[in-house]
Amino acid sequence: MPVMFNATILNGMGVIGYIESAPTWHPAEEEGNLLSIHFTYSEVIWPWTGYLALHMQIKEEGAQFSGEIEGNVTLRVFSPPSPGEKGPRSSTCVLQLKLKVVPTPPRQKRVLWDQFHNIKYPPGYIPRDSLDVRNDILDWHGDHLHTNFHIMFNMLRDAGYYVETLGSPFTCFDARQYGTLLLVDLEDEYFQEEIEKLRDDVISTGLGLAVFAEWYNMDTMVKMRFFDDNTRSWWTPVTGGANIPALNDLLAPFGIAFGDKILNGDFSIDGEQSRYASGTDIVRFPRGGYTHGFPFLDSSESGATQNVLTSGTTKVKFMIFTL
Repeated sequence: MPVMFNATILNGMGVIGYIESAPTWHPAEEEGNLLSIHFTYSEVIWPWTGYLALHMQIKEEGAQFSGEIEGNVTLRVFSPPSPGEKGPRSSTCVLQLKLKVVPTPPRQKRVLWDQFHNIKYPPGYIPRDSLDVRNDILDWHGDHLHTNFHIMFNMLRDAGYYVETLGSPFTCFDARQYGTLLLVDLEDEYFQEEIEKLRDDVISTGLGLAVFAEWYNMDTMVKMRFFDDNTRSWWTPVTGGANIPALNDLLAPFGIAFGDKILNGDFSIDGEQSRYASGTDIVRFPRGGYTHGFPFLDSSESGATQNVLTSGTTKVKFMIFTL
């Protein structure tokens, strides 16, 4: 997939400036011609600053190239003359690039992370994934491989996997290129075309699918309603830690569904102790699959009410892991 990033242009010649012609890529060596690079940029720089976006991809003939590509991107900025000057001011900006390139990995080693369906606060009241965090209930950090999931990213890389980020709908990637699609803590809805394509990708092309859901409970979401002094209105969460109804729509063709419990507790797999915090349960799975359940506390509003009748520490076995 293309790699995209932004560079900031600072114009010290005047409050307004212009980029009259497109930036140019100058490779330091012959290997630099394997890089396909396109630019989007602000033709008018005002006030003082502009942007240069680089869209980079290795060409087909460089699929097996391994090494580094070096070079620079050059562009010219013009500003109107100051009082007493006859001609316009001009300056040449040079951006040095050094890219590490690896051969296209085998399909089974390529993992795709769905970032497109992740929503953070704002634009809406998106609550935190963990309900244990009570002093900051807004999920304004979001979820990303380079921030709160960086440990997961490092573990996948250490295991020999190559992880790419999907910033577009499911209809925009070729499932034949990837071994697994990772869906983690997602809050957005899915188009019908995405649901149909994902079903075909899994059944017809053999795409692996790994889904990590979160909590979703209507009673709990209503309890999290609060009055916002800035907007002078009541705020109710638009979803839970993840959009479980949307995930259930997405997974319906496979006969898989999540519940509305909010479970907490410790569990162990192969002697490895883990903590399950603010997660949901799995209520439907196809015949012939493997299911793993553990005793947890149900801390959802409906479950907490029932637990009071028996004991505040009653644990019930819930399915949380299926294959």
